[in-house]
Amino acid sequence: MSNNKYIQVAGSSAGITSSDKVVQDILNTFTDLRHYSREIENELKTTENQSIKVYMKESENIASLHNQISACDQILERMENMLLDFQNDLGSISTEILTLQRKSISMSQELTNRQAIRGQLSQFIDDISVPETLIVGIMDLSVTDKEFLTQLQILNHKISFIKEQSFKDTKSCQDVKRHS
Repeated sequence: MSNNKYIQVAGSSAGITSSDKVVQDILNTFTDLRHYSREIENELKTTENQSIKVYMKESENIASLHNQISACDQILERMENMLLDFQNDLGSISTEILTLQRKSISMSQELTNRQAIRGQLSQFIDDISVPETLIVGIMDLSVTDKEFLTQLQILNHKISFIKEQSFKDTKSCQDVKRHS
């Protein structure tokens, strides 16, 4: 039986796997193993050639996909840089807003202080200054004129105010005394 090209296997199929079953079916059909081996080799070469053709056909798609992914990476990197710049700009703007808020609060406080002093300072200037109309009224009006008496009372009030302020050592009162 060693010279026989054909081998027949008999027996049960218990415990045989699917690949063993294929081999057993081949052996049961009295197939020449060399011929079967060449057929398998031809099928493998055909399948290999088809796989190579599919790979070659898909290689363009793979290369295109790679290029698209690279382009997307570049776009995402530029977007990341833009967002980082935007974040930095927002930080700068936030700092500027805080600075402006502080300046606004400071200016508001200065305005409130000036308005508070303005009324007092206006009254002080009115009380200490001798307007030209008062001087002209005293100089030009007749002594018997009722308006003359009113102008003298205003002047007397201003002189009394200056005396009060001179005790407080106010520089403006000292200037008025020197020039009067």
